[in-house]
Amino acid sequence: MMQHSAAVDEFIRSATRCRADAWMRPIGPGKWTPAEVTSHVAEAYRVLSAELAGAPGMRMLGSRLQRLVLRYTMLPRLLAGRPFPSGVRAPRETRPREIVEDPAAALDTLKGLAEAFTLEMTSRANPETIRLTHAYFGPLSPRQGLQLLTVHTRHHARQLAAVAG
Repeated sequence: MMQHSAAVDEFIRSATRCRADAWMRPIGPGKWTPAEVTSHVAEAYRVLSAELAGAPGMRMLGSRLQRLVLRYTMLPRLLAGRPFPSGVRAPRETRPREIVEDPAAALDTLKGLAEAFTLEMTSRANPETIRLTHAYFGPLSPRQGLQLLTVHTRHHARQLAAVAG
């Protein structure tokens, strides 16, 4: 739990260090802007929070066999902190939707979503009944879901730190 909070704080620090004129400028050719990256991270919290509240989770992508292979090869590597592979398309549910031009407002929203998600996860009487769905890995336990969110948020924090210099 503390690692997750630290990852969110790291993301916010990295985003805050981005110059104002870089917020709406793509990080590189064909890449998202810092505003879009922030929206993407926020959408990950939104979709998982909605699933906790009873909404459908992410739509499964690929075949059952592909997801099984990814679950047993890629997921452990990611949870261990290895880099995300480049060029993998974000699931539709986590693609940037609300692009907020004001960095402080976007980061406040992200922080609120992350805090609400962790509060909901930790307040459950029986966390073993919680399953979170990931488009490429299938059902995740609460621990796996929180770990994946942590490494995902850190991954994007490093992207923004590189932009900030």
